[in-house]
Amino acid sequence: MNKQTLCVALLTTVALTCLAAHADQAYRWVDAQGNVHYSQTPPPDAVTKAKLVDIVPQPMNAAGAEQQQQLVKSMDAAKEAKQKTAAAAQQQAQQKAEKQQTCDAARKRLQGYMQAHKVITNANSANPTYYTGDDLVKFRQQAQEQVDKLCAGL
Repeated sequence: MNKQTLCVALLTTVALTCLAAHADQAYRWVDAQGNVHYSQTPPPDAVTKAKLVDIVPQPMNAAGAEQQQQLVKSMDAAKEAKQKTAAAAQQQAQQKAEKQQTCDAARKRLQGYMQAHKVITNANSANPTYYTGDDLVKFRQQAQEQVDKLCAGL
C-alpha cells in the first residue's frame, strides 16, 4: 500500500471517529397544521413544544473500512492508468511529429537532387530529362529510397 492510500485511509478513519464523537443535535416539532419538522435550530415560536433528538452516526464496521480501502485502491489504479494512457498518447504524438519532420527533410533533399539533375530539352516540357551515369544520380536514387522508407505510413 503506498503512502497516499495509507494517508487517505487514516484520515478517513479519524474523520469518521470525530463525527461519531461530535454528534449533531436536531429538534423535532409539530406545527399547528400537524406537520412534523426537523431542524438544527429550535422552532421559531416558543409556544410549540420541541423535543431534542440526538443523532449519533453508526461507527464504520470492519467490512465498511475494507470497502473504503478497496475504493481508494481502485481510484488510485484508475488515476494511474489514465496517466499512463495520456503519457503513451503524448509519446506517440511526439514520435509521429519527429517522423514527419524526418520525412519532410528527406523529401526536400530529393527535390534538390531532382532539380540538380534536370536537363531541360524543351522549356515547355512537362516531363524533363535527367542526367544519368554519375554520382549525383546515385544520390538521387538513395534520396528516393529514403523518402520511400521514412515516409511510409504517413
